[in-house]
Amino acid sequence: MKRVAIYHYQYYRGACKLCYRHFISEMIESYEKCHEVAKGIYGEDCEFFHYTDFGQYDSYDTDRPSFHRMMEAMEKGEFDVLMCYTLNTITANEKLLIALYKKVRAKGIDFITAGKGLDTMKIMDYYIEQNNL
Repeated sequence: MKRVAIYHYQYYRGACKLCYRHFISEMIESYEKCHEVAKGIYGEDCEFFHYTDFGQYDSYDTDRPSFHRMMEAMEKGEFDVLMCYTLNTITANEKLLIALYKKVRAKGIDFITAGKGLDTMKIMDYYIEQNNL
């Protein structure tokens, strides 16, 4: 059984109830897509762990409560796969994203996205190699 951690960050600044419902609806859709992709790659026998930060956090930083909980779980070996809907769901900061990717891969954890699946790792490896990072 694969243990899949899914991270999602949704910037939310106070808005009307309709907007709030829209944000929640988008989060649910992205989680459903992540489940579908993970099961397509690893089979139906997946256990999912959700880490969600919903609020006014800087997208160029990773200083968010659920992100920290996810990193602690990774250090304890609580999951085999780190997944997000898109890479910018984690951070828009290239240096932080690459540092995270290197930590994840050093632990032997797969790093995938809903859109690229396992190819995410090939893309990240190629980018790091081409840019001598």
